[in-house]
Amino acid sequence: MWRPRVLRTANFRLALSYAAAFSLSVFLLGVIVFFGVRSSLEQQLRGQVEAELHQLLVDYRDDGLEELRHDIRERIEANPARRLYYAMQSPDGRVVFDRLLSIPTPDGWHRVRVPSRGEKDADTPALLQSLTLDGGYKLAVAADLGPLHEAERAIFHAFGWAFLFTLMAGALGGLWIGQRFLSQIDAITRVADRIGQGDVKERLPSRGTGDDLDQLAAVINRMLDRIQRLLESVQQVSTSIAHDLRTPLGHLRQTLEAMRKETGSPERMNALHDEALQQLDATLETFTALLRIAEVESGSRKGGFKLLCLSDVLKAVAEAYRPVAEDNGQRLTENITPRIHLQGDRNLLTQLFANLVENALHHSGRGSEIHLRLEEGADGRFTATVSDTGRGIPRAEHANVFKPFYRLDKSRTGAGSGLGMSLVAAIAGLHTLSITLEDNAPGLKVRLQGQFKPSPQPRVG
Repeated sequence: MWRPRVLRTANFRLALSYAAAFSLSVFLLGVIVFFGVRSSLEQQLRGQVEAELHQLLVDYRDDGLEELRHDIRERIEANPARRLYYAMQSPDGRVVFDRLLSIPTPDGWHRVRVPSRGEKDADTPALLQSLTLDGGYKLAVAADLGPLHEAERAIFHAFGWAFLFTLMAGALGGLWIGQRFLSQIDAITRVADRIGQGDVKERLPSRGTGDDLDQLAAVINRMLDRIQRLLESVQQVSTSIAHDLRTPLGHLRQTLEAMRKETGSPERMNALHDEALQQLDATLETFTALLRIAEVESGSRKGGFKLLCLSDVLKAVAEAYRPVAEDNGQRLTENITPRIHLQGDRNLLTQLFANLVENALHHSGRGSEIHLRLEEGADGRFTATVSDTGRGIPRAEHANVFKPFYRLDKSRTGAGSGLGMSLVAAIAGLHTLSITLEDNAPGLKVRLQGQFKPSPQPRVG
């Protein structure tokens, strides 16, 4: 069965549900008002009849039956518009005074029909109270229920129209809301189709209203930004891998061809063999570094985090690389605040700072100074820096050095794969450490900041 799309939208159904619930509340309110007003008006009529009957009974007891008839007639003539009816009968059933058709036999309240004023052969409902006087005479007073029924009809019509209006307004509002919702969904669908076809630069539209769809679009757009960066990174990495591996593999092929053609001494063969192994090891190291970065970025190592002393990690790195620095004619110093702890992986943090120190040693040159610093800051944060006095990195290149395979040496003839700083960034991200590069004037300063944990209390005894 065909139905318009707007009738199948969740917004239309939700609006229609709210309209139905509100209409039901209008109906229930109408029922409550109807019976409340009816009961209140009927109580007023009963009170009016009781007051009139009581006054007539007082007149009867004071002045007798004839005065009672005279009093009733005077009341009718003095206020002909008054919607009260009177009746009196003798013990033998003879009508003494009667504007009612009949008086019910038992005393009390009754609902009867009385002749309508000004209309022939018509009667109207009335609420009657009767009682028996001395000597067997019966007296009755009735109030016209016409105003009560008119009020009932007015309430019924008012709430009936309100009920219908609520349903119609809800349905129309649901159609309008559903149509607007569909237009937004269609816009999002068109953009999503283009993204699915490969245009990852497209973004979902935002109307700037801050509603649920705008918030969802903002979240998806941030996700698409991340995906675009990852795709660009994959493309850049793929190109870099092809470029970086082409050279060593080409050299390896040349070496293997030389080995096949070599007919000289065993020493020459061994040298070619060692050269081939070195070229193969360099290629394997590149793939190992890539796998290491992928493992860190996946977050799988985070499950093994433990509370460790970062101060001890930096001291161990400084002690390990101080002899290397001395052999290179460099100087490695440290200023490490003790007992700074954090949750992390000791091996990864050791590799992070080892990579930074190795970069500083490699790029700063002979006679330079490498300095490690760890200090406690405010709000439970710490700052760790690795600085050198070498040639530094141009400020425009600071954001690029963390990209995989990125090297300042555009000719890519020097040693290294350009993955060291990428691994540093991956490990820092795993430990929620912020990492920035600064000019050390001269040289480079790498700053890492993070949240440390309170030092565990030492055991006594």
